Amino acid sequence: MPIWLIDIFAASHLDSTFWFLACMTLPLWFGMIVLPDARLVRLLAQPLLVAPLYCAVLFVLLWKWYHASLFPDPMAELSYSAAQGLTRHPVAFLSFYCNFQIMNLALGSMMYQKSLRSGFRAPIELLLCWLVGAPALVPFVVRLLLRRQSIR
Repeated sequence: MPIWLIDIFAASHLDSTFWFLACMTLPLWFGMIVLPDARLVRLLAQPLLVAPLYCAVLFVLLWKWYHASLFPDPMAELSYSAAQGLTRHPVAFLSFYCNFQIMNLALGSMMYQKSLRSGFRAPIELLLCWLVGAPALVPFVVRLLLRRQSIR
C-alpha cells in the first residue's frame, strides 16, 4: 500500500499508536527514576522480564499490520537510500520506534539493577537512557569507576 494512502486514511491511528508506544514504558521509567526503592519496581524492572513483555506489544502490532496488508515493500537493494526509504514508511517507522523503546528500557533496567547492587541511585543516568539510549552508559560507567566499583 502506498505511503500517501496510509497517511491520508490512517493518520489519526498512526498518531495514537505513536503516543501509545511513546508512553507504554513511562510507568516503569517513572518507577526506576522516582521510586527506585519500591518493592514493585524492583520486582518488575528486570531486563529479562520487561523486554519480552514489551516485545509482545511489538508482535501484536506487526500481526495487526500484517493482516491489514500495511507492510512496506521489501528493499530491492542494500543501500543507504533504500534503508532511508524503508524508514519513511509509517509502519516500518513505528516498529523501529517500538524496538528503540524496548532496547532503551532493557538497558535502563540493567543499569537500574546494577545501581541497586552497587548501593547508589542513578536518576540522571536513567533519565538519559530513557531519552537517548546507549550514550547514557558513558556517565553510568564513569560513575561506577569513580566509586571504584566493578563494571561487571
